[in-house]
Amino acid sequence: MIFFYLAFLPQFVTEGGPAVRVRFLVMGAMLIVIGFAVDASVGLAAGALSALLLQRPAVRRWLNRVSAAIFGGLAVRLVVDR
Repeated sequence: MIFFYLAFLPQFVTEGGPAVRVRFLVMGAMLIVIGFAVDASVGLAAGALSALLLQRPAVRRWLNRVSAAIFGGLAVRLVVDR
């Protein structure tokens, strides 16, 4: 993430002027606030959706079977891979 910010932020800050550091700080703070808002909303939506889905036994059974198939496939890949 540090390399991303170092490559991304300078494109939007013009050279010169007394407030280059302030502009960097403001843009970095904006990225942090927006990122937190997006991550928090995705987390809350995922929590609500999982609570809704796991109340139904058929959905829970289907999720368990899909998870078992994925883990089984990964185990087979581990055995076959050198």
